[in-house]
Amino acid sequence: MIYLEPEDRKQLIAVLKDLDELKTENSRLLMLKTAGLEEIASNIDLSGSAFIAVSQIVSYLSEYGRLTYDNEALGLFLNTLKGITRSQQQDYLGRLLNKYHMEPIAAVPNVDDWRGEETPASVREKIIGENTLRPIAFLAEGLKVARSVVYIGVRSVEGNFSGTGFLVAQDLVLTNNHVIASAEIVANTLFRFNYEESFQGEAQSVSEYRGKAGGIFYTNPTLDYTLVEVEGEPGQEWGWLPLAAKNVRVNDRVNIIQHPLGQPKQISMQNNFVQYVGGDAIQYVTSTMPGSSGSPVCNDNWEVVALHHAGGNIPEPTTGRTYYRNEGIWIGSILDDLPEELRSRLRN
Repeated sequence: MIYLEPEDRKQLIAVLKDLDELKTENSRLLMLKTAGLEEIASNIDLSGSAFIAVSQIVSYLSEYGRLTYDNEALGLFLNTLKGITRSQQQDYLGRLLNKYHMEPIAAVPNVDDWRGEETPASVREKIIGENTLRPIAFLAEGLKVARSVVYIGVRSVEGNFSGTGFLVAQDLVLTNNHVIASAEIVANTLFRFNYEESFQGEAQSVSEYRGKAGGIFYTNPTLDYTLVEVEGEPGQEWGWLPLAAKNVRVNDRVNIIQHPLGQPKQISMQNNFVQYVGGDAIQYVTSTMPGSSGSPVCNDNWEVVALHHAGGNIPEPTTGRTYYRNEGIWIGSILDDLPEELRSRLRN
């Protein structure tokens, strides 16, 4: 469901009512069919003036929500119109689609074949597309990895905000440069472990540490990472995640443990596919929010392959083409950038 702000809704209707493609009842129906909305078009009153009919279309599609997993109904309609309208109208629709995250997202792999022998004994139990079966120990290993993921609360002259990080040694946390940008704010930064809830929604006991003033601090704004030392050795209790340059391929699955919006620890592990690998970046379709910055991006072996740092309309570094995705910095690039004395700390 798309909640258009009143002014945006008013302006959208004003733009659409003047389109030649929406002047008549027949043309309105044709555009809905072209957008792949034929199955719900019969529920919309397309008669009357352009203003009234367009108002009905916008209201119904925005309230309808997603037609498929990947597409909002209103987004399908507006993207279709964007492809055939004049440049000024295209620019406006593009800004609106971007604002409400209705641009087409990269498609996940198609289920393009049945696997398994066609025998009476096997016909009821099939692997559809990729084999998603995992040993039950997959969940246990994920919980083990999650222990090292930490909520980061930052206080600075620029304001208070939160992010995510994870231990890569007993006393070293990896996060984004845009979460912890300078050594000056380290002493006022809180690292909260086990900030999570039980399945029943009960808060768990947390363990809090402070950044170590004058401790190890290394950052790279271009690669958007920061390695920071924490007081004490929280890794003795919570463990840490070893770093190594792991190969990543398009269509690999990734799992992201995070603190979205500063909330208790959560995981995104369904329908998360790598869509691009190139330069220093890995791009994927998944669920993250502000506050997820600095999360470990893990493959299905629970090895860290990237440091999550961005989301939205992101260009591919090597092609320049823009897609609505999330992005992480490949761990291999971070390791190559670190001074040798710090890399050796991560091997201990």
